[in-house]
Order: sequence, then C-alpha cells, then structure tokens
Amino acid sequence: MSRFSVGLCLLLVLSASGSDWPQLLGPTRDAVYSGPALAQEWPADGPPILWKIEVGEGYSNPIVGENRLIVCHRLGTNLVVDCLDPRNGQKHWSFMHGMKFQDGAYFDSGPRPTPTIRGGKVFVHNTDGYLVCLGLEDGKKIWSQNAKAQFKSSATWHGCVSSPLVTDKAVFLQIGGSNAAVVALAPESGKLLWKAFDEKASASSPLLATFDGKQQLLVVSRSALHSLDPETGRESWSRPTRKQSSGNVYCASPIVFGDNIFLSGWYNLGALLLRVKDGQAEKIWLLDNAISTHYANAIVYEGHIYGYHGHAWERGGPNLRCIEIATGKVLWEEPQAGSGTIIRFGDIFLILCDTGELQLAKATPKEFKVKGRVQVVGRTTRSYPAIADGFAYIKGPKNLVCVDLRAKTD
Repeated sequence: MSRFSVGLCLLLVLSASGSDWPQLLGPTRDAVYSGPALAQEWPADGPPILWKIEVGEGYSNPIVGENRLIVCHRLGTNLVVDCLDPRNGQKHWSFMHGMKFQDGAYFDSGPRPTPTIRGGKVFVHNTDGYLVCLGLEDGKKIWSQNAKAQFKSSATWHGCVSSPLVTDKAVFLQIGGSNAAVVALAPESGKLLWKAFDEKASASSPLLATFDGKQQLLVVSRSALHSLDPETGRESWSRPTRKQSSGNVYCASPIVFGDNIFLSGWYNLGALLLRVKDGQAEKIWLLDNAISTHYANAIVYEGHIYGYHGHAWERGGPNLRCIEIATGKVLWEEPQAGSGTIIRFGDIFLILCDTGELQLAKATPKEFKVKGRVQVVGRTTRSYPAIADGFAYIKGPKNLVCVDLRAKTD
C-alpha cells in the first residue's frame, strides 16, 4: 500500500469517528481503550506498521486529539514538541525550547510528563519545570512559565514528572513547591487560580474522581494521598503513605473504581486499597506482596487487579500478576523479561514491554496467555501507546511508529 493510500485510509477513519487519546492514560485517564474494535488475533508477523519517523529521547507518551498527534522529545539541548498528521506522520509544526536537565540516575534525560490536548490547545510540562501552552493549530506560544522556579519546587531525582490534568476551568499540576504541592492555573492565561499545602512531589499525576456525588482532585504527595476541592484547593481528606524519598516515589497514579481507590508503588511502598465513605478514606488493606508497581499503572477489571510487580532493575526483575481485589491474594504470576505498560480493551490487554515489543494478551483470574507479539521500537521504552480509532502510536528511544490494530471487517 502506498503512503498516499495509507493516509487516505486513515483520513476516512479519523473523520468518521472521534476516538481520541488526548492525555496521560487516555480519555478516561485509566489506560482503557473504548474506541472502534481492535483485532483480537494478529498475523504471525504482527499487525502492519503504517509509518515510522525518527524522534529523540524521552519517556513522554504521544497523545492524539482533534485530528492532531503530539509527541514531546529531546534533541541535543532542546525540548521539541512536534505536531504531526496522525494519518502519515507528516509534520504540521514544531516548537523548541532549550533544556539542560540531567536525570539523577543518568538514565534518559528527555521529557517525562505527558502533554494534554484540550480546546484547541496543547499543554506541555517538561522535566526541567518548564510549562507551556501552545495553539494546537499553529504551535504558537500562548503562555509559558518556569513552574519549578516560580513555585520553588525541589522536584524529584528524575525531575518534574507530573503530567498536567486539564479541564475547561483549570490546569492542575503537581509541583511540590513552597506552599504549592499542587497548583491550579487558568487554561487561557496561566494565571494562578489557587495553590495548596506545603509538600514535596511524588512522580504521580493528579486525577479527578467523584465520591458521594462530589468531584474531588486526588494528588499523591511525598507523604500522603490528598483529596482536594478542584474549585478551591481546600483539602477534604488525606491518607498518609509510607515514607518516600526523592528517588523512591510513587510513579503510578491512583486508580478509582466505584468508591474504592487503589494506590501502588515499588520501593517498599506496597499496595493500598481504600474505600471512601462519609467524606473519609478508610483502609481496606495494605500489603507488601500483592502488586507493587514501578512506573506503570495496574489495570482493574471485574474484581481483579492486573499489573507489573517489581522494579525493572531489581534482581529477578518484575513479573505480571493478577490479584483478587477483595483480599489482595495473588492468583497467578507470570515471569517477564522486563517491565512494561498495559492498556485494556474489553477483556484483551495490549502490553508494550520496555524491550520495545508489543504484545496482544488475554488475562483472566485463571491464566495469562500471549496471543501475539511483534518488536516495534526497541529498548528502552517506557511510554504508553496512544490509541485512536484503532491505530496505535508508539514512541521508543529513537522512533515513533503507527501500528494498525483495527479489527478486520468483511
């Protein structure tokens, strides 16, 4: 198929439906894809790769929204924000800003936070604390600030990692600054709306949830899980976590299901299940040997939690586990060659391993089975794919690829 034919095919699909992936962990911020059907079987050589382009370093996830694909990466001493045509990878515009960040462990020193597309704008937070709002159509800067310097943040060993959460009313960002653990900014101007409490940041990102009919902003700081009023920043409740240090922090975001919150982390942080009742969060269980995630969120599905347990660099490495939510009991574990990210669609999992291998898997409380696998971007990959209209956009250490995951139609 020619590049033109592929582009025309993608144009028809993207014009016909509105399945976007505009922020960290997708439209519902839980790594669940609910767009047009994906194939549940792959050919022996894997699904087709439609296009590929070169990119620089960084673990920031690509996003898709309003018929635009955004990827943040680092080239030399510059943060680069590229706006691409998701049909063919052709560039609409690029924005560049100097950066000098060096990772504390001398790993990848590119951008880690994932940008957000909303209302014709793209909001970018970089590992060095630079925050910018760009016009999605032309890439022109609308406003910017150095949030790390402005709010006197000490960040983490791996820099400023929190991904912005954007609504029509505010840009929420975990800063970890002086009396500014989390801030809310006006989307149109960057003006400070409010800032809340004095606490250092974890590497987690904020999340909106509703309990008892009341919307709450959940933020994991260096010492606690906090629930804030998104309108004012006033705290509704907080739940202490185990001690974190600059390099040993929660990376995964809280996972909300019903009136429950699941929070998990490596570095002896354990797995915590809470239930929000009468305006407070009560502990159901706290376990050290359930699922202690490193950098990726676990998946909650039909009374069970599936995810990676362990650190990518620890002896023995991580393994995949399934636990029972009610008790935290491990039902099975599956050794892996490394870590990875998981996206669920229906009862099928799409796993992007840190080796750059993409897996199609079936996971139930009884077993785990890989149904297909293909190498797409190489090691070391820690990004989530963006999946829109059945196409997966995957960033590796050197390339961004578009993979056709659509189910075949007769």
